[in-house]
Amino acid sequence: MAQAPRDLADDQLEHKNWFHSFLESPLGRRTNERIDTMISADETRCIVNFSDIREYSEDSGDGELNMADRVQRRPNDYLPYWGLAVAEAVERRAAADYLKKDFKRRVCQIGGEGPVGAALVNPRTLKAAFMGQLVMVDGIVTRCSVVRPKLHESVHYSEAKNEFQRREYRDELSPFIDSTHLPTVNVFPKRDADGNPLRTEYGLCSFSDHQTVTLQEMPESAPVGQLPRSVDVRLEDDLVDKVKPGDRVRICGVYQAYTNKGQPSKGEDQSIKFQTVLVGNNVIHLGKKLKEPTLTTQDRSNIAKLVKAKSPPELLRFLAEGIAPSIFGLEQEKQAILLMLLGGEERKLEHTRIRGDMNILLVGEPSTAKSQLLRFVLNIAPLALSTTGRGSSGVGLTAAVTVDKDSGERTLSAGAMVLGDRGIVCIDEFDKMSDIDRVAMHEAMEQGSVTIAKAGIHASLNSRCSVLAAANPVYGFYVPQLKSANIGLPDSLQSRFDLIFIVLDKGQSSEHNKMIAAHVLDNHSSAKAADQCQVQMDEEIDDDDDGTTKPTEKFGHRKIVSVNFLRKYIQYAKANFHPVLNQEAHHEVVEAYVELRERMKNKDISTRITPRALENIIRLSTAHAKLRLSNAVEKVDVEAAYALIKHTMTMAADPEPAKRPRDAEGDPADVAGAKRPRADAEADPAVGTPQDGFSQQEQQILEAVAKVMQRETQMAMFQIRDAINPTLQQAVSSTELIAVLEKMDKQGLIAYEDGVAFRL
Repeated sequence: MAQAPRDLADDQLEHKNWFHSFLESPLGRRTNERIDTMISADETRCIVNFSDIREYSEDSGDGELNMADRVQRRPNDYLPYWGLAVAEAVERRAAADYLKKDFKRRVCQIGGEGPVGAALVNPRTLKAAFMGQLVMVDGIVTRCSVVRPKLHESVHYSEAKNEFQRREYRDELSPFIDSTHLPTVNVFPKRDADGNPLRTEYGLCSFSDHQTVTLQEMPESAPVGQLPRSVDVRLEDDLVDKVKPGDRVRICGVYQAYTNKGQPSKGEDQSIKFQTVLVGNNVIHLGKKLKEPTLTTQDRSNIAKLVKAKSPPELLRFLAEGIAPSIFGLEQEKQAILLMLLGGEERKLEHTRIRGDMNILLVGEPSTAKSQLLRFVLNIAPLALSTTGRGSSGVGLTAAVTVDKDSGERTLSAGAMVLGDRGIVCIDEFDKMSDIDRVAMHEAMEQGSVTIAKAGIHASLNSRCSVLAAANPVYGFYVPQLKSANIGLPDSLQSRFDLIFIVLDKGQSSEHNKMIAAHVLDNHSSAKAADQCQVQMDEEIDDDDDGTTKPTEKFGHRKIVSVNFLRKYIQYAKANFHPVLNQEAHHEVVEAYVELRERMKNKDISTRITPRALENIIRLSTAHAKLRLSNAVEKVDVEAAYALIKHTMTMAADPEPAKRPRDAEGDPADVAGAKRPRADAEADPAVGTPQDGFSQQEQQILEAVAKVMQRETQMAMFQIRDAINPTLQQAVSSTELIAVLEKMDKQGLIAYEDGVAFRL
């Protein structure tokens, strides 16, 4: 590559020659191979591994401070001259076609990788002490600007003198090579020194690509209760478009400061304002295993012993007890969350993706520990994000197009489901989200991607995450007559959840209430039990000196699986086992799906069964096979998956909730009649729902009214009539509707007065 002649000082020449000697040594073999790769790829960036630099410096005895440490502390004093050495090496070995390509900055660039000691930081620990140093910053990309051309040299033609003039442009962040490379005044010339007009020849000007991205602290690394920190990163040339929002990366670069030319805002310090930026020279994509625990040989042995000692049902129950042990009951819900943490297997069929992530919805009354389950998942999962329905919008969960306040350009910002790619997103108060915001989640939950097409930006971002959501019923408490309408979600969204649990306060007997009270008192009397759900990801309170985790721990008066061992078990099962259905499991999956469809056809269950339910069975069966540490999905796995699905369907159809005061006026005989088999109810069509006095037609009207009222706080009677008539097989008259609304008012489902219904 052609290089302009440089007048280098002695120390600068020494830095360049040192790198030449490094390339000629055996330790420079890897760097030489990368130079050859750089030439074949028509690139100008050579990646240097600092472990090679450190080892060569130790062998050559470069003084008290290792060369790698010197470069890390003063990168701008070394890297530009190493780039000159690489350019000279390129000239000796490159073909003529490569040398002619002089459209870059005519200087080969150096990128770094490998160990940099204490300079491996994140946006929160990137302090002023690192200013001007080479650092490696780990984070997640949340925003990417559009790629813009950056001018390095302009060419102007003077018609009066019939000559060309060139002008170079350098800003405060441009690398300093010699005295001719000081920052320039970035003013585009219109006339020459004699006042003659100049015409810009854009085809002869030199440009390079330029992009700014925002690197944010990883969500699982941010301290509890604090906002994640972020840093702006400047990428140039071949580094542009190497990342997109949601990517987890490690960026090597020089941390620099520059003056802000904008006017200080009112009330701000009127002194010179500085901003910081990371000038990147290499981008390394990271995986998702940063926060996962390390397994020892003894850990693997303990896991194998546990699987061998217990049958599959016992193993599922034992490990599920370790999910939020401070919560009494909810056995099926805990088992489902355990299978969600294990996950299914993602499949790719040509251009189609079949998701392996499971989505679970908990619909329950207040004080049923839904939020506590979500909080536990946040602590145990390697990557989990938390949000609430009231505090989140559709674009906040998926992605948004924002306007940069400095440049005014539109950029793409990642939402929670994009940031949680390959993890879990916990959404509390899911029912408080608006319908428009929930619709934005449809693609992310099923396809595992978020597509944005607005403001001239069309992009697709990965959102391959599991969703664990908690919601209250439509009226705040469960109404048996509404059945599945209590969930208050459209069928299109319900079908995207693998499991929907109805969580009720079932404290019917005094014995049951005593058990709950005893469990809560145990939590308060035992310090270990009180701290159990507050264990942070980086704390290994039950580990031995060699890192081995104890399989069990004492919780109250019983022994359960320890939290850290459960983390390691989940990690080991997910990483080493990828089950595939055998022939017997194929048959069982088909039989289970057909049975669910037949039950829906016979109206034994009120939940609509779609073909997505077939994939739900496969995902749950695959997760159960991982639980057994098996690479084959067998009949026992399908049976366990079908048992969970059948439990959720039964709860939605007839959960048998505890009687509330407003139901106490009913006749006990009527209550008993309500629990009769369906065959008895069909034998007497007038029965309907006997404990509440609704006929079968009135119950259909009630369900339709509930669906309409979940979107409005109040509606006039005629508005309700016009809204529900298209959904009913037979149109309802105003008189019939008023009768149903008055009954709902008496039972406390709504408030109806002067022709207006109010949602409670």
